[in-house]
Amino acid sequence: MSPLLSRRQLLSLGTVPLLGAPAIVRAQGSARVIRIGSPESGVGDRGFPGANPLTVARQRGWIDEAFARDGVKVEWHFFRGAGPAVNEAVSAGQLDVVYLGDLAGVIGRARGLPTRLIAPSGRNTHSYLATAPGSTIRSVADLKGRKVAVLKGTAYQRPFGRLLADARLSERDVRVINMDWPTSKAAVVSGDIDATFGGADLQLLADKGVGLPLSTKGRGPSYTIQSGLIATQAFIDQQPALAARLVEQLVRGAQWASEESHRAELLGLYAEASGQPPLLWRKEFEGESLKVRSSPRFDEGYRSGYRGVVADALKLGLIRNPVDVDAWIEPRFVEQALRQARLEAHWPLYDAFGNAGKASA
Repeated sequence: MSPLLSRRQLLSLGTVPLLGAPAIVRAQGSARVIRIGSPESGVGDRGFPGANPLTVARQRGWIDEAFARDGVKVEWHFFRGAGPAVNEAVSAGQLDVVYLGDLAGVIGRARGLPTRLIAPSGRNTHSYLATAPGSTIRSVADLKGRKVAVLKGTAYQRPFGRLLADARLSERDVRVINMDWPTSKAAVVSGDIDATFGGADLQLLADKGVGLPLSTKGRGPSYTIQSGLIATQAFIDQQPALAARLVEQLVRGAQWASEESHRAELLGLYAEASGQPPLLWRKEFEGESLKVRSSPRFDEGYRSGYRGVVADALKLGLIRNPVDVDAWIEPRFVEQALRQARLEAHWPLYDAFGNAGKASA
């Protein structure tokens, strides 16, 4: 595992072209290294890509094993600067495949990064609002005029914008501060900001007197975050067999993570990988189907989630150019993996409202 890379460290590796500039193309031939990038979501230097099937396949050693037989090394790079920093690394030609939340992936594509979305890896992730000790904030409407940290360019910015709109507010009505996650957590604990909006790990601040007045749980699919495995077009063109092999292991991880009999072990695996307590993951997944959260299908529920992200990103001015989600998606690797593992009927096909239909046979 490579060291965690900050944005400053990334820039020190060499000149990073603007997003939209052509990525550096690796020499064609048999690759000896696959470079995978992800936002850093764990404690310390754990290197945690999040609670998803990719992490399952990595933690259980399946990804390394799948490539070791051909002498191919898998390098993992984790970025404290989250999605924006990952996109910069893709633009610089320093990564082959990345795991990203929906908004960050859409922003990269809209700005011209030559990528394809090759597999779902995590669905319906929730967001949380944490407030400073002693805060009187109880609802989204109470955020008006308050200092709220949101890491812009990440998947959390979109549900935050939707919650504000529901309360007839916009970011102009709130004193939004762009902070990375470690900094915002320290700031809300100290009371330097009124609130911060982010992931499940904000629950860990409760013992420091931080309030958790609301989350997106129970608000429907349009408030959740979808995530995916995104590959550069150059990697797909030059190494399609390696791309297929990586997706095979992700689908294997999705199958294991979908079994309710594995729930306790799965949440323990996420705890071990992240350095965060199992209670956090029990609360995040409480009352939710593991099959829904782990499905690797490019069904209408997943596609419509990304279309909604594109629409909201345009409305919020986060992107200027629309993204054709269906043209961006490259489904052949997932469909091939499902056929090979005879899993075509394992996951229901979900619609835009989260309803399950008949799986394809």
